[in-house]
Amino acid sequence: MEPSLKRRLLTELLVLGVLTTIFLAVFPKRSIYIDGLLALFALSLIASNARFTRHSVWVQFPARDDLRTRSRRSYTLAGIFTIPVILAFAATGLALGYRELGWQGGWARLANWHLALAFLLYLPWALLQQFIFQFYLLGRFLTLLPTPVAVFFTGITYSLVHLPEVGIALAAAPAGIFWTFLYCRDRVLLPLGLSHALLGSTFYYWVYGRDLLMVWKEVLQ
Repeated sequence: MEPSLKRRLLTELLVLGVLTTIFLAVFPKRSIYIDGLLALFALSLIASNARFTRHSVWVQFPARDDLRTRSRRSYTLAGIFTIPVILAFAATGLALGYRELGWQGGWARLANWHLALAFLLYLPWALLQQFIFQFYLLGRFLTLLPTPVAVFFTGITYSLVHLPEVGIALAAAPAGIFWTFLYCRDRVLLPLGLSHALLGSTFYYWVYGRDLLMVWKEVLQ
């Protein structure tokens, strides 16, 4: 591996770390507009650098299996991880709703039809985040660090951007580490995005009791 590549990637990550720390300090409570603009800015930088990332960074870590095998394995593992967590979220939401309004409150919390539409709107945002953290950030960490450390750091970094929402950041940490492990192994983004959108939307509706559609509507008004 060329020392110049390591130096370039280390410089990128240091600058990114400083800018992200400043951003989180300046905007501890952020509107959806701020997060959206930040994501678009990050996407533009990554897109302009995508050729370098693909041909200079990820070329060091070739996939071991064909795309069909990797896709099938990734969907299977994502499902094994996602389904039990969703069931746990459902049980939590049912219990919280029951505590507030009895069985009617519990079922109302789970059966909000807005959840399905929120999932569809959440999916592009989830895929964008996975693209930023997996395609861009993970490849750089893998170049500089041992694989387990790179996977852990990428997952934790993903969780930290959810601060100051401590509950969401804590829930995002194990999910972020799992998604990073999956991408490191199989290099397929869609199952990660689907898992992310499913877990994110059900967490907000069932565990937090927040109607994302209503939140987004208020923000956009």
